[in-house]
Amino acid sequence: LALFRKRTGYSPINYIIQIKMQTACRFLDFTDMKINQICHKVGIPDPYYFSKLFSKTIGLSPSKYKKMKKG
Repeated sequence: LALFRKRTGYSPINYIIQIKMQTACRFLDFTDMKINQICHKVGIPDPYYFSKLFSKTIGLSPSKYKKMKKG
């Protein structure tokens, strides 16, 4: 675990969460999928928990992130 944290900067669970949230961002950026579809796609079955986790990780709610102009 110490080696993993040293190499990635995250604990294993937080690393997995980061990857899931990055994937969710790509879905929000490049598809017309609804938020409740995206949360299931990244492996989080509860949309409320997904929104809470997304907001904590990314700093915006999924809906605000989706509305944000990119580029």
